[in-house]
Amino acid sequence: MLCLPGIAEMDERRILFEGIDIPDIDRAPTYADHGGFEGLRRAQSMSPLALTDAVAATGLRGRGGAWRLVADRWRQAQAHGETDYLIVDLLESDPGRFRDRKLAERQPHRLLEGARIAARAVGAATVYTCIDSAAVRARQSLLQAIEETRDESVAIHVHPVAGPFPLAAGDSLVVELIESGRAEPRAQDHAYGEAPQLPRLFDKQAVVHTASTLGYLPSLLATAGEVFQSASSSWAPGTQAFCVSGLVRRPGLYEVELGDGTVRDLVEGLAGGARTERAIKFVLHAGYGSFPALLEQDLDRPLDPGLWADPAAGEVSGSFGGGSVLVADDSVCAVHTAQRIARSFADSSCGKCLPCREGTNWLAAALGRLEQGEAEASDLDWIIERCATLTPDLSLCGHGSSAAAGIGALCGAFADEFANHLDGGCSVIKDLSMKVPDSIHVRY
Repeated sequence: MLCLPGIAEMDERRILFEGIDIPDIDRAPTYADHGGFEGLRRAQSMSPLALTDAVAATGLRGRGGAWRLVADRWRQAQAHGETDYLIVDLLESDPGRFRDRKLAERQPHRLLEGARIAARAVGAATVYTCIDSAAVRARQSLLQAIEETRDESVAIHVHPVAGPFPLAAGDSLVVELIESGRAEPRAQDHAYGEAPQLPRLFDKQAVVHTASTLGYLPSLLATAGEVFQSASSSWAPGTQAFCVSGLVRRPGLYEVELGDGTVRDLVEGLAGGARTERAIKFVLHAGYGSFPALLEQDLDRPLDPGLWADPAAGEVSGSFGGGSVLVADDSVCAVHTAQRIARSFADSSCGKCLPCREGTNWLAAALGRLEQGEAEASDLDWIIERCATLTPDLSLCGHGSSAAAGIGALCGAFADEFANHLDGGCSVIKDLSMKVPDSIHVRY
């Protein structure tokens, strides 16, 4: 492994993606030959309550970004009576996130085994996998895996839907997509609630998990939780597969143990750092909604969500996020990046809430004027003010406030650069070769 001066050597540890480089691991016989389905067999020998207690003992938390305890969600479902549906969220609406799609492509049986384990815990007889219709290969892999392992006790459906989708929209987004086809969150499911109520699909109770969360269950059940017992993070034991994209030497998926290493070890170590003769300018460690934007001197923050203010009220300020890491080098303009963020959020807004629908479009337009040198000082003041006032309580979900947080973080980190754009616009020659998920080599 390349280890740059001043950077700790970080090793990958595969749990979620264990065996992903084995030929034909996406086929049931090969998956079974390498220990597959053992976790499901053990789960089927346990009662739902015992199964929930076993998962609670492992400390498994959701990997979508909220980091809630999985067992707590199951107990909430059990306390409210019968659960008819389990929903697997495979939308990956965050720009720069491609972990769940890769899991479905290469390890569909691990994902389906995890879904069946969760369905047993909550008593669901039907599983819906809600997936972006553009993820063609992932859909094909899932459909093939379902045909290979049909189980009459649990019906599994692949439900493709067309994007774009709002970000930070909460569990109800996938429910609405399945039920009506509309990419709109529901009022009763606020993404920022401490314990959001369970959504209802076809007027029946449903439990929603991201695909990567479910992918841990087979290993946890097969090893009776031992795979997490040596974890470095006590708050969130296990690993996270980080999606690193942008202007780095080796963009891709890196699964590392939480609590073992820093953002610098991930970006400059495993991902190789900036390109030759370039330096890292900033890192959006939590995707487009990152706050703060991490400068080079900020990269020694720990890769442990339990130490961050969001989600664990820790001492490290900002939001840890769900594993989408976007890297910009010194060829990138911060104002142009902010404009791209605003336009992305504006284009993916469901249009239901006025502050989000109009606010993100206004921000995109104002940042466009700033980028072109057509803005005045009052425009920049207006951008900063709107980022401060577009808060979560103004809308049904966190889409608009995430946009404001990400743009506001760049405004704060690069105040002089934003101010300099008032005098003639942007002087940076844009590097449009920045890699995005569709062009990335994931190494598997």
